[in-house]
Amino acid sequence: MGQEKKLCFSANLIYFCAIAAFVIVRVCASYGLFSFLGPYGSYFLGIFLQVGIIFLIPLFAYKFANKQKISDTVRDFSFRKISLKAIVISVVLGFVVFFINLYVSNFFNSAIRFFGYKPAQTSPAEIPATWWTFALDMLCTAVLPAVAEESLHRGMMLRGNFSLGMNRSILVSGFLFGLLHLNIEQFFYAAIIGIFLGYLCVSCSSIWPCIIVHFMNNATSVFLSFARQKGWGIGSILNSVTQNLFQNPMIGILLSFLILALLLFMAYELSKMLIKDSFNYNFLNKQKEFARLAVRESFFEQVNEIKMRQQVEDEKIYETDKNVLYMNIDDFLKFVDENMDKILKKSKEEEDKQNKRKVEPRTKILLVASFVLTSIITLMTFIWGLF
Repeated sequence: MGQEKKLCFSANLIYFCAIAAFVIVRVCASYGLFSFLGPYGSYFLGIFLQVGIIFLIPLFAYKFANKQKISDTVRDFSFRKISLKAIVISVVLGFVVFFINLYVSNFFNSAIRFFGYKPAQTSPAEIPATWWTFALDMLCTAVLPAVAEESLHRGMMLRGNFSLGMNRSILVSGFLFGLLHLNIEQFFYAAIIGIFLGYLCVSCSSIWPCIIVHFMNNATSVFLSFARQKGWGIGSILNSVTQNLFQNPMIGILLSFLILALLLFMAYELSKMLIKDSFNYNFLNKQKEFARLAVRESFFEQVNEIKMRQQVEDEKIYETDKNVLYMNIDDFLKFVDENMDKILKKSKEEEDKQNKRKVEPRTKILLVASFVLTSIITLMTFIWGLF
């Protein structure tokens, strides 16, 4: 319990420091303090923020704060291998999530415009659309944010706040992810996708599906923007579809709901496939987890009985390592079936105890401070839009 409190405090302290530095740099950039970097300054600034402040500094700060090896920190951040099938599913899921985000963002932006909010006018790009700038946009908008922001939120903050309970930890990391964008227009859909990615990370026991989904969502947006600048037809396909769809408002609204329902259904089915594949891929780890739970329940007699029935060919290995549990898969599955209720009951009791743990006051202060700081900036963008 003491270790969990330490992890929670260090994660929130590191996050607050990182987010404070992030906000300071972004505010300074908005006032033109980095204009001396020239037309490509936004790229340099983006790389510095993502690689340094959002990724490397929190990673190594977490490592030193908890006196871990870098491999233990990486494992804490859920950087665990996934199958090739899971990668393919995540790519398709990310593409689907992009279109769902379009619906969510359009709905939320329409809602805030109802209160008089006017989106900021974006000036035409000073840098011509070339394959070089396209590669830079992909790096700074898709690749780096996917790795860095997921590492910070679905990695450090999700793991660090497990003492709050799994559901609360997912919600906290999701809402902070939405507020990190420091923009009222991006907050709502970013928070929604953040919560979804949190559940995906926990269910798959890996952060890689979240990184891939995040990358695909951002990369699709970058590609369509580049296509519009190049004058390609695919760049304006969404606008064309929307205009044709709403030539008849009633039919357009009906078709929009049907398309959204289809996208949500696809996201649900793809998520199920991804979680199932991840479970199968990590079956060995699940077996070890069940075995540890079984030992906690003191099922020593049954374990010893199975152990005695197991034939060990190498007597020397058996004599030098008597603590190893030898059992074949049939015996293991039979053992799990016989004791599943007790194992799951114990697991549920431990989860309930964890959910009831109280967070230290200093950790609460840091967590609230992170919310307040990012919320103020996000709220200011809304107020600025009203005028």
